Amino acid sequence: MTWRLARSLDVLRSQINRLASERSTESDGTKGDDAHAATKSDHNPNAAGVVCAIDITNDPTHEVHCQLIAEAIRASKDPRVSYMIFNGFMLRSYAKPNIPAWTWALYTGPSPHPHHIHISVRADRADDAGPWRIDRRAGSL
Repeated sequence: MTWRLARSLDVLRSQINRLASERSTESDGTKGDDAHAATKSDHNPNAAGVVCAIDITNDPTHEVHCQLIAEAIRASKDPRVSYMIFNGFMLRSYAKPNIPAWTWALYTGPSPHPHHIHISVRADRADDAGPWRIDRRAGSL
């Protein structure tokens, strides 16, 4: 199956690359491997062939602080976001029982994502290619 990354996530990755051109990409990811294909994951292409998730490596040495990126996105309440996972916590843009939207909660999935942030976007907003509100002026990266 032919696939492509959601345009919104391509824009996010490009913005981060411009702000931190020397950053590590060791834990970056887009389309999932065969193990992902056997599970429900936004790293799998959807029916339109669009991958709606990206992983960005946490690399404070080269000024990529995933917690700051996550907080900037949380503060902006970007309507493209479905959820984010980083360092044992998950944030959803929608409410769950006892967990309000846009708040961090413990993540108990198979990987706590300590080396990268996982960002999933909503399929209906995946190709919104507007800029993300992360920049050095805002102290977000």
